[in-house]
Amino acid sequence: MPKQKGLLFFNKSSGIRMPAAEVTALIAEAEAAGLDVIRIDGSTDIRSLTRERLDAGQRLFIAAGGDGTINHVVQPLVNTEATLGVLPLGTYNHFARDLGIPLDWRSALEAALTGTTQQIDTARANDRYFVNNLSMGLYPELVARREERGRDYPRWKARLWGMYATFRKYPHVTLTIETEHHQEVVRTHVFMVSNNTYDLSRLGVEAPRTRMTEGRLSVYWLPHIGRFALMRFAGHYLAGRVREAPGFRSFRTMRMRVQSRKTLRVGMDGELFVMPEQIVITIVPQSLLVRVPR
Repeated sequence: MPKQKGLLFFNKSSGIRMPAAEVTALIAEAEAAGLDVIRIDGSTDIRSLTRERLDAGQRLFIAAGGDGTINHVVQPLVNTEATLGVLPLGTYNHFARDLGIPLDWRSALEAALTGTTQQIDTARANDRYFVNNLSMGLYPELVARREERGRDYPRWKARLWGMYATFRKYPHVTLTIETEHHQEVVRTHVFMVSNNTYDLSRLGVEAPRTRMTEGRLSVYWLPHIGRFALMRFAGHYLAGRVREAPGFRSFRTMRMRVQSRKTLRVGMDGELFVMPEQIVITIVPQSLLVRVPR
């Protein structure tokens, strides 16, 4: 058995710019608690490292970063006896918010070490798991344009550039979506599949998931609309009236197939991926153990 209580993957490139003193304090407290800390970058093979530790008997793996960091750490943990801990250091931290994990890293570390374990659903797109959502159309384009400015560029400027470049190009996707009871060709700028259901009645951009154990995917999209109509839709969304927006569609399912005529740029938990013309998306019920506050 490994001597350490667990393994902590620390992503120094996450959305929050931590002062050097805070980084030093985080690593010191994690190591004092018996955690092995690995600073990750683009060359870190998280999957292989995790599997080695799993084979050695380790059962606690903590992702210190944003939702994208969590996505990478989760891949080898699904359907195992291992437990995921989260230190939310990203820009939005949707996953942590939905599970009630504190946004303060010290409180989150305490929860990861001493909290209770909750079993939740994940979702799978072909051979990759996700914990929040998968999106196509405008959002992946916005992320791509934002990230092309580089990590050293001020984040607020990168976001403004991403929004400008995306709405100038205004990309759409044409998809054939198929479930057991439904088949339709969709031409859209906004297409999303979420792991469990968002509460779209909440005001603002923090639409939460109140449950992570529904055992269902939720699918959302808009018809092909102009820029001004999209802005009106955004107003409905921010006001918590998205279901009143003209043309808004949604349904729930356990499994679906998405078909395109070309490879697809996909946003998955805030990370960009290029996926093949056909994507099979399924819910994976009760497949991930997560440490949450007592």
